[in-house]
Amino acid sequence: MKKKQQKTSKDAGPGQMKWAYALIAVIFAVAMVGTYLAPIFEQKPAAQVGDIAVIDYTIFTEDGRAIITTDQTLLESEYRKGNTPLLTQRLQMQVGAQVSGENIAVLPVIYPPITGFSGFGLLGFETNAISAGLIGMRQGETKTISFSYGGNDLEMNLSQEDADGIGLNFTEAAVGDMVTLGLTTSPEIPLSGETNSTPALRFGQVVDKTSDSLVIIYRYGNARVTLSGITG
Repeated sequence: MKKKQQKTSKDAGPGQMKWAYALIAVIFAVAMVGTYLAPIFEQKPAAQVGDIAVIDYTIFTEDGRAIITTDQTLLESEYRKGNTPLLTQRLQMQVGAQVSGENIAVLPVIYPPITGFSGFGLLGFETNAISAGLIGMRQGETKTISFSYGGNDLEMNLSQEDADGIGLNFTEAAVGDMVTLGLTTSPEIPLSGETNSTPALRFGQVVDKTSDSLVIIYRYGNARVTLSGITG
């Protein structure tokens, strides 16, 4: 009986050691995984007033049509549907900055080529809303920011003569049509910092038509914005 007990005790030792080695290996593996995953779960800093944000964005009309975007995948999808939004580049703006609502930021148009315009015109009302909406956003976060125009309808009522005078075909225009307008409101704010007297492109939408007038709005609904980076 004594020899059997000694043999059993001798056999149990290596087995226990194997379990100990396995436990140490598991602990080490978990520690290594935790080390590698820590940066992934680290919370990125939030955008603060005064930071310079780099954003991707899409501007939508009130009825949800994309009119200008940095998203090439969305652009291709819209083209397949028969829509023709403009392609632009990422935008840098100061978080929380506010300008006069009538100011115009001239955004570059990459595609399709446009002639006779300095770029796409984004109004101060819209840049202010985007800039304010960036506060507290984190890199990689996407947010839909609604536009407010402070009681401005951004609506024009054109006679047939007026419409023809700015290059619109009064006869063929129908409710729901998107039309191109040129904005010359001063001062402009070209992103390049240079002054430019060439009008900025703006899309309007026909919302009403009578036998002798067209009602066109050139306000928009919202912007879908992704904070791509904070530069300072």
